[in-house]
This record gives sequence, C-alpha cells and structure tokens, in this order.
Amino acid sequence: MDAREQRLAQNEALFREVNEKVEAVAAVHGADDHVYEFYCECANADCSMQLPATIAEYEAVRAHPTRFLVAPEHWLPEVESVAEKRDGFWVIEKEGEAGRLVAHLDPRSR
Repeated sequence: MDAREQRLAQNEALFREVNEKVEAVAAVHGADDHVYEFYCECANADCSMQLPATIAEYEAVRAHPTRFLVAPEHWLPEVESVAEKRDGFWVIEKEGEAGRLVAHLDPRSR
C-alpha cells in the first residue's frame, strides 16, 4: 500500500471514530428507528457532509470493519467498492491492504 492509500484509509477510519461517538450519544436519547445525522466517512479529510441514518442502519454498516457510510459518489474505485446504495448514503468497502488497515484501526476491534 502506498502512502496515499494509507492516508486515505486513515481519514476514513477517523470519520468512523467520530460516528462511533455520534452513535453513543444517539443511543442514549432514542430508539433504533429515529433518524440521526452521521458524518460522511469518505477519504476526503475536508468533507463535512452529514448523512441521515438510523442507529440500525449504521450498525448494519459497522457489522463489517471494512465498510463505511459515505455520501453518494464519495468513493474511490481504485481502492474500494460500493457494497450498497441507499437513499441518502452509500456503503463502501475498502479492499486489499487498505481493507486490512481499516479493520486493524476499527475501534470495535480493540
């Protein structure tokens, strides 16, 4: 994995950690079917888009340590694939060495 790929994967992992905190706060306040605003977990460090999703939808993404919640079209086909397209967000999956890195960085695996 080159330095660029590693930096992009680390950006996504950072946004995922932020969303873990969003989910923790949301879980205290409401039911699984309430819609919350999660941050786009794309590789662009300047992205600040927020995406509507329920806790259950977010948990479905987080069930896979190599998957991320992103805004539509916020993916890099050279290092990830689109696993699912939903209204309001896409689910992308990191592949290869980048996938192994983000799985290692997953806060739920610590």
